Amino acid sequence: MPRHVYLVLIAVLVLFNQPANSDTQPAIAELQTNVGTITFQLDYTKAPISSNNFLAYIKSGFYKNTLIHRSVKDFVVQGGGINKADGKLKTTLAPIINESSNGLSNITGTVAMARTSAPNSATSQFFINLSDNVFLDYASAASPGYAVFAKVIDGMDVARKIENLAAYNELPFTSSAGLVFIENVYSSNLFDRTVSKTRITRSGSGTVTSVPAGINCGVSCYLSQPAAGTIKLTATPATGYLFAGWRGDCQGVNRVISLDTLKGNHNCTAVFNKSSATPQ
Repeated sequence: MPRHVYLVLIAVLVLFNQPANSDTQPAIAELQTNVGTITFQLDYTKAPISSNNFLAYIKSGFYKNTLIHRSVKDFVVQGGGINKADGKLKTTLAPIINESSNGLSNITGTVAMARTSAPNSATSQFFINLSDNVFLDYASAASPGYAVFAKVIDGMDVARKIENLAAYNELPFTSSAGLVFIENVYSSNLFDRTVSKTRITRSGSGTVTSVPAGINCGVSCYLSQPAAGTIKLTATPATGYLFAGWRGDCQGVNRVISLDTLKGNHNCTAVFNKSSATPQ
């Protein structure tokens, strides 16, 4: 075998046997709640275990329809483990090692793993720091603290909205309409502010179309365009259904709404309910 071919083969083998790193893993997570989107940037360098754990839950769809079940003003909002449908804890992956000594601090806008009193007990739940909660940082083996693994890079206003919207701590679960929940989670490698993505999902039976054209969806769809100007969305219920309103970054009960693409990505759900009217 010629020497240059041999060297190329070695290079290929080395390349394909490299472990995954932060350059190949999605670093951005957009959590679409029913009141708006909160965007995290994961820190694979300082918190690789926690970041990969969080990504695993995203990829499995675990976080969809889980509650933001804790809201304490000037402290934290917490979620990611309790099923919206019945208020029960979901079955999780195995607990992970506490990375709280990674040098990241629980300051305003950071995201940390929630856990029990046992240091290495974190699974799926996380919290957003609403204040500089440095007392939650690692101090010693006897006071291990809570591991920060991400920061909010967009949508802190939504976290503040949740903070002021609800005042509840843990459960018992109620079916209150005021509860906040995670509807969808989108992961990507880059949060590009020059591009605006409009993502639409549907609850119930109906369609959503857009101007400029590109969105014409039943269950879900999205349109990517330069961040300039507006996009107009129209929700049309199917026969036997009524349009009940928008959730997420789209809010209100008007079927036709306009979004400013300069404000970044929009993750929206169009809600269609079955009509209660009966034929005469």
